[in-house]
Amino acid sequence: MCSKNATDSSSSIATRLTVLYTVSMLAILVSMIGFMLHTMVSDLEYEDNDFLVERISSIRAMISLYPHDFAHLKEHLLPRDADRHVRYLVRIQDAAGATLIESSAMGSLPSLLFPPPLLDDQPLPMARKHRADDGRSYLLNSAWAEAAGDRRFRLVQVALDVSEEEALMANYRLKMGIALLAGLCLAGGLALIISRRELRPLRAMAGQIAQITASDLHQRVGSRRWPKEFAPLTAALDTMLGQLEQSFERLTAFSANLAHELRTPLNNLRVESEVALSRPRSAAEYRQTIESSVEEYERLSRMIGDILFLARPEQGVELQPLDARIELDRLADYYRTLADERDISLSVDGTGTIAADPRLFQRAVGNLLANALHYTPNGGAVTVSIQSDAAGAATIVVKDNGPGIPDDELPLVFDRFYRSAQARQLHRDGSGLGLAIVRSIMELHGGSVTLTSQPGHGTSVTLHFPQS
Repeated sequence: MCSKNATDSSSSIATRLTVLYTVSMLAILVSMIGFMLHTMVSDLEYEDNDFLVERISSIRAMISLYPHDFAHLKEHLLPRDADRHVRYLVRIQDAAGATLIESSAMGSLPSLLFPPPLLDDQPLPMARKHRADDGRSYLLNSAWAEAAGDRRFRLVQVALDVSEEEALMANYRLKMGIALLAGLCLAGGLALIISRRELRPLRAMAGQIAQITASDLHQRVGSRRWPKEFAPLTAALDTMLGQLEQSFERLTAFSANLAHELRTPLNNLRVESEVALSRPRSAAEYRQTIESSVEEYERLSRMIGDILFLARPEQGVELQPLDARIELDRLADYYRTLADERDISLSVDGTGTIAADPRLFQRAVGNLLANALHYTPNGGAVTVSIQSDAAGAATIVVKDNGPGIPDDELPLVFDRFYRSAQARQLHRDGSGLGLAIVRSIMELHGGSVTLTSQPGHGTSVTLHFPQS
């Protein structure tokens, strides 16, 4: 239930790509439009300030030429038609602050609104912006005009009406906003179309994978041409399918072998019971039948125990430092009775310390010793040696001089239930699980096991333990 809710609540890749692309386009468009608007406003302000500076310079020059000719100044500085609107306004005052010349609309802009005036040799600052009561916007600036040796002869105040420019910029911002919304809608639509189109191969891959069943795991996703970005995914899926195919094949073979191995002792038990019940028997005959049945039960019990061991790959391993020589001597003493019965020499050489689980270590080496003793002829020899390299990794080698294993059978010896015809002939009670258990134990320890053999000269099995 929780998994279903999590799946339902997650958004699709196409939706997320669309949102991310739209947000990215929003950031890009806002940045571009903001930069353009800022540049346009800055350019207009720069031009307006240049205009004010030029007007003040020209007024200073006229005052310097006509310091007392007010009529001439009015004619050249004020518009002839006082009723029509002009873009700039002028006010000229004397040093005492009395107004000498003033544009008609200048009355709405008191002198106190203008920035402090500067002298001729001082650069004029940026104009001050002011919004009048009638809603019109002005740029204000002022300066002293020099004449007759007086540097503060006249005060010049100039106002530039920028209302039309502000209205133009407001209209431009509105159009830019509409363009931004239209661009976002277009970008979102195109992103949705493109993302869905580009995700078609993913849907096609999902459809192909959905058609793969347990009966046709030989199919591979990478057999088709996919976008380059899908290469890691197809490689991982094909690897998984290959592992699944191998697992199913091993499971099928394991099931068949298990059925075969269990059927033999069960058939033996059934036949012996049927024979015993076919006619009255003596107590000794019944006892013999029961003893034979007990042997088959023990074989079944060992087989089931081995199968359960192999079926629990996640079982815990308690690693601890072990004196390999002491452990091997203990195992050799246990198997020496069986070796002495067949006049087989069993020896242990070398010393070393390993990190292993004592119980699993004894089982792995015990399986190898049991195999070596079963397949070594009477009067043969089995040796167990301990070796350590400079890095601290230890190896244990169990070697016999038995009949050996043919080269074509070496890759199969660690498979579960695998027993060659020669092995079945020499040791009928085996189950073919001993070496599979050894390999499983070594994998649990993070090590490995290797086997070499020469037909007619014997077999050598090496356990590689990691550095302790």
